[in-house]
Parts: sequence; structure tokens; C-alpha cells
Amino acid sequence: KLKQGIPVGWSGIDGLTVTVSKDGNPGRCVIFDTAVLQKDKKTFQENPEQYKGPGKGDQYSTVGAHEGVWVFSQPVDLKKDDDCFVITADVKADVVSAPMVLIRGFNLVTEEMAGKNNSIFQIPHDGGPAYSEQFGPEKNRRDSKAGDYLQVWRHTLVCRVTKANEWQHFEMGFNLPKDKRFRPQRIWLKPYAYWPLGKYQFDNVTLRRATREEVAEINKRRPSILKK
Repeated sequence: KLKQGIPVGWSGIDGLTVTVSKDGNPGRCVIFDTAVLQKDKKTFQENPEQYKGPGKGDQYSTVGAHEGVWVFSQPVDLKKDDDCFVITADVKADVVSAPMVLIRGFNLVTEEMAGKNNSIFQIPHDGGPAYSEQFGPEKNRRDSKAGDYLQVWRHTLVCRVTKANEWQHFEMGFNLPKDKRFRPQRIWLKPYAYWPLGKYQFDNVTLRRATREEVAEINKRRPSILKK
């Protein structure tokens, strides 16, 4: 479902590194292009009227060789009794690769906790709060403020694309941590790709609550990374 050309519930679709396609599984999907040059991305996002098309540069001057490409889901607030979840994604890439869906968990910074942590912060949704991240521009590093969200937990669905140009389905079950220090109040999903350079399509990225038995069964079916 689109609103002003952007899938509802997602942000980060800039029209260059991330676009929307009708070649989904089925319907629409997002396409990441990790071969875009960093300088082209900068021009397109900051001065779009000056962007005249792809510039010249080698593979190590691309976004795929540096920060990668991603979109953010809307944050999901967790319930006190939440325990298990299942995450799914359909992925197609024009290269054999291992794009990911990053799962990030956060807790609200209170007035009492403000200033006790230093991190790189980003605002993924216009008008929304800032969230801490492991990586990013150093200019975004600062002490935490009340109202920020601090990252306390992370997990990853690795989507090992074994055949180019074919849709593949990936799913994984996971349990939330019991330790209060690492149990998040809210989580978000962040489809992500970087290397090798290519075009990566994501569709049907979902997150749902599940039972421990269902999580165990799903994870039992997941292919081992040790098998070739």
C-alpha cells in the first residue's frame, strides 16, 4: 500500500538508492541499488536539481562499499508479556549474496537517564524521536536526551540468496531477552544490503507474535550455514 509513492509504514525511500517497483512477490516491492556512487547519493538527496544522472567512479566509491542501503519500518511497541516472534522476508537479488533484515530493540531515555550515554543518533521518521545506532556519521554523535530511544538489543535475519534473479523466502523465530537490561520497549526492522554491488529486492517483510513451539519448529527448518 502506497501513500504519495512510498509504502505505508516505511521510511528511507529516496528515489535513487531505494525505489519502489511493481515487480514484487506479488505486487510492489522496494529495490535497493548498492552500485550508486556516494557522491551521486549526496547530490541527489541534498541538491536534487543538480543531479544529472550517474557519475563516474570505481566500485569502492559506491554506497555498497561504505554505508550500504536500507529502509526503516515504523517502530513496534512491545507488550509486557511479549516473548516470541517470527520474522519473514522475500528477497530477490541479481547477485548471490547475503542481504539482511536487521532487528533493533530500544528503550526510552527518561529525564533521570538523560546524558548518561553517548551515541550516534538518527531520526528515521520525520517528526519522530531520535534513535541510537552503532554506526553513522560522527557529526550525529552526542549525549542522550530525554525522549530519545537508546539501542539495547539487536538480532538479524540473514537472507542467503543462493540463486540470482529468483525470489527466495526467509523466516526466523526469536525470543526476546529476559534480562531487564536488554529487554526492549520497542523494536523496528531495517532491511539492509551492501556488498556485492547489485540490485536487491525486498517484499513481504513481516513480524508477528508466536509461541515458543512455533519458533522452535521454524528454526529447525532453517538451512544450516555450514551446508553447501
